[in-house]
Amino acid sequence: MDLNIVLLIVCCSCYITTNVCGYCTYYYSHYESKRPKLYRNLGDRKELIPIEGLEYRIEEGDLITADCETRIPSINQGKGKGSSINLTCFRRDLFADGTKLRTILQTYCEPIYWNLFESSRPFDWCPTPLTSYLLARPLYNLYEYLAGVCYDAERQQILTVLYAEAHLGSKHKYPASLQYYSPKVEILDVPTKFGTRRINATHFNNSEIREWMQFYQYENHSLIQDDILYRQFYDKFGGLLELDWWPNFRAGNWLLYEQALREHIEADGATYDIMAGASGTVAVPSHENASRRENYAMLNVIYGENQQIPLYVWHYLKSQNENGSDVVVIGVNSPFGDFYKETDLIFCTDICHQIDWLQAVQSTFRNESMGLIFCCDANEVKQSKRLHGFPLGSSKMCSVT
Repeated sequence: MDLNIVLLIVCCSCYITTNVCGYCTYYYSHYESKRPKLYRNLGDRKELIPIEGLEYRIEEGDLITADCETRIPSINQGKGKGSSINLTCFRRDLFADGTKLRTILQTYCEPIYWNLFESSRPFDWCPTPLTSYLLARPLYNLYEYLAGVCYDAERQQILTVLYAEAHLGSKHKYPASLQYYSPKVEILDVPTKFGTRRINATHFNNSEIREWMQFYQYENHSLIQDDILYRQFYDKFGGLLELDWWPNFRAGNWLLYEQALREHIEADGATYDIMAGASGTVAVPSHENASRRENYAMLNVIYGENQQIPLYVWHYLKSQNENGSDVVVIGVNSPFGDFYKETDLIFCTDICHQIDWLQAVQSTFRNESMGLIFCCDANEVKQSKRLHGFPLGSSKMCSVT
């Protein structure tokens, strides 16, 4: 029997005196991605049933809902194709949505396959001539949209990605503004077309850049750093979402920020649409190119096909809660902060200390060895025009024109 299929098998424990079946046993699939979630119906509310082992006992008289995020494609020889079924156990029989079933019911959740599509029209926040991509999947006769990617095909680098981040029980899983776009062309074999690249310091002709890159060892990782989201959705897209990270920054202050954000989301029930971006260009101090007035000059790091290491990594957090507030969190992806004037790097009023959920971590945000982080009002960031790819239209992020 195919283990990819969720089996619902009636196992009766009958009382001899009444010949009444005491329970039915629900067997989970060995493959987690195809298991529906089970809910116990308690009046007008539902209670999630935790998974313990590979089976669950349905007591006679209980109403249990098996719910899939996608579809249940096969119920009782093709009858019904919804995303959930109600299960009850009576005597020796199992019922699904009120219909008596045979002893063995074969059903499963359709796998969740997110694919890459070129959007039918450019995102309003994706500047020309960059490419707008949708991470989407067909569901019934429509599509669901996981994320929207603004990609620089010429440089083979990501500019921004729009996605949702919410607490684990939230129904807000996908950014609402993407519903106004539709897939046009599916992009096949994504990991090959968007291959992971690595900076090879020995390929730089300039000796100063070569030495700096050998010392600081920039690494490629996804722009989406939340571990839960990355493992669940985004680790299958090759180099599409990757950028060059300074390791001290990614594992230092940016990690502290990401952990604080996740804790805030879970503890406070927060939900956000997040636009993440990579802007600017890392520059290294060069004494060979120094002017008479300065003993060094800052030299942009360019490699490969005109590719750049981003100076800034940023999040525009757009709250979906009624009383939530929006904020822009900006990190400096460079170990060379000492070679800049502070006002050249931090271009807006820092409000990190005013954000309650950052209080436990923001004390290190000005520690340059861990990567600088500052927080700003969105309107001030727009007015500065310092972040390429940041939405500059109306105050509603990613508004539809």
